[in-house]
Amino acid sequence: MKALILVGGYGTRLRPLTLSTPKPLVDFCNKPILLHQVEALAAAGVDHVILAVSYMSQVLEKEMKAQEQRLGIRISMSHEEEPLGTGFWMDIGQPKDFLTGMCLFLQSLRQKQPERLCSGPGIVGNVLVDPSARIGQNCSIGPNVSLGPGVVVEDGVCIRRCTVLRDARIRSHSWLESCIVGWRCRVGQWVRMENVTVLGEDVIVNDELYLNGASVLPHKSIGESVPEPRIIM
Repeated sequence: MKALILVGGYGTRLRPLTLSTPKPLVDFCNKPILLHQVEALAAAGVDHVILAVSYMSQVLEKEMKAQEQRLGIRISMSHEEEPLGTGFWMDIGQPKDFLTGMCLFLQSLRQKQPERLCSGPGIVGNVLVDPSARIGQNCSIGPNVSLGPGVVVEDGVCIRRCTVLRDARIRSHSWLESCIVGWRCRVGQWVRMENVTVLGEDVIVNDELYLNGASVLPHKSIGESVPEPRIIM
């Protein structure tokens, strides 16, 4: 049985994350968005998945070829002349919808695979933590939080309804709610971020700042507060 997945879009609504990585490979609850779909199709008996690709197709092809043997299925690429967009089981194309989807997925894990969720001191509700992530003392993590591989959360941090991607660091006593923190970001001490703030890859937020609905492009250093929602270029 074959299945076709449209993965050729530019992922513009999920920028700044998709400026560094094609949307299908953005981590959603510690696994690339596309891999959630491919694994579900393989479990349903599909043995050949065709990906209609365009934007950053070489990156997609490399990642999916690495999954073929593990899943025991064939994954092939169909190159689009024009990007035809992306198909998902629900629309998580905007940051606010990405976070809503994360909450729903974590609740599904609670019902079906509760052993995958984290528990212990300072963990509140549904929280998914990669085994390589580290959490300091006196933190409050959750509800609805996903911490990726290599993430470091220092002492006294509060994180609610957030995704923190691979190798990011949240320094002590910061407070995050409804945020997406990109790969290798550094959030300083006593920072407050909320209202669907999104940090692209390798962003530095200096100490004691307030970010309200900021969308920060990759490789930026933020030295002043952002009290109103805006794009930081």
